[in-house]
Amino acid sequence: MRKDANLAIVIPAYKAAYLRETLESIAAQSCQDFTVYIGNDASPEDLYEIIASFSERINIIYTKFENNLGGVNLVSHWKRCIDLTRNEEWIWLFSDDDIMQKKCVESFYAYIKENSKADLIHFNMSFIDFAGKVTKTCNDFPKHLRVTDFFSMRTKFQINSTVVEYIFSRKVYEQEGGFTNNDLAWCADDATWIRFGRTNGINTIQGPRVLWRNSGLNISANVQDKNIVIRKVNANVNHVKWAIQYFNENELRDSTSSFERLKWAISTMVITPSFSILQKHRFINTAAKEIGYSGISGVTYLLYREVKNMINIIKKF
Repeated sequence: MRKDANLAIVIPAYKAAYLRETLESIAAQSCQDFTVYIGNDASPEDLYEIIASFSERINIIYTKFENNLGGVNLVSHWKRCIDLTRNEEWIWLFSDDDIMQKKCVESFYAYIKENSKADLIHFNMSFIDFAGKVTKTCNDFPKHLRVTDFFSMRTKFQINSTVVEYIFSRKVYEQEGGFTNNDLAWCADDATWIRFGRTNGINTIQGPRVLWRNSGLNISANVQDKNIVIRKVNANVNHVKWAIQYFNENELRDSTSSFERLKWAISTMVITPSFSILQKHRFINTAAKEIGYSGISGVTYLLYREVKNMINIIKKF
C-alpha cells in the first residue's frame, strides 16, 4: 500500500458483467493515491481473472469469501469488506458495476485539504444504462446540505442518492457504529448518511461525477417481483418512521408533511404492474397507518397515478 494513500476504495463484488469497466475507471484516475479492496461474495463467476489483469495498474487487495453473505444480509457484507481495510482515514464504498470519472480522487484530496471538518463527502451523479450511455443527469446537491434538508429533498423526489457517490471518514464510521442495517439494504444508505452527516452535513464536490448504472441486474430496477416490491415498501415505511424518531431525539426539525412521506414510501407500490388497484389500496392504507397519516389523499393519489399510467399506455398505441 502506498504510504501516502489515505483513501480506501472498497468494492463488495459479485457480478462480473461490468467489473472490468469499473476497474478501468479506477485505473484511469488522475490521482492514484488509494488502495482498492475487493471482497468477492462467493461469486460463481470468475472475478479473479478480471481483477488480476489490473494488478499492474491499481494497488488492489483481493479477498474471496467462502460464504455468500450479500444474498442474506447485504449490509453485513459491506461491513466485512470495509473490515479488510488498513486504517485509511477515508473510505469509499463503491460497487462492481458503476463508474467514477477520472478526476474524482484528485478532487477529493483537494477538497479535504480545504475542508478539514467534513466527515461525509458527496459527488454529483448521473445514471447510465447497460451500455454506459447517460440516461439521466441527476439534480446537483447544494455544496452543503443539512441532513434534514437531505431527507426533505429525497422525500419530495428532488434529488437522487445511492451508496457509491459518497466518501466518509473512518472516524465518523466508527463513532456512528457503521451502516444502518435494513432489509435488502434498502434505505440503509439514506439512514446512514443522515447519521454520518448529523453534525457537519453532506458536503458535495463540484465537477467530476459518479455514474450509477441501471443495468437491470440490481434490485433498484425491480418493480415486477411482488415479494421484492413489498419488502422495499416496508423498508421505506420503516425508514420514514425511523427518521421521524431520529430527528425528534436529536432535536432536528423536519419540514416534510405526512402526505409527502407517504407518497415517497409507497412510490414503488404505485408504479408496479404486479398488483391490482385493490391490492395496492389495501397496502397503502396499511402504510398510511404505520406512518401516522389519516387523510384520504393517499387513495386519491393512487387513483391519479393509475389513470396516468393507463393514459401513457394508450398513447403508445
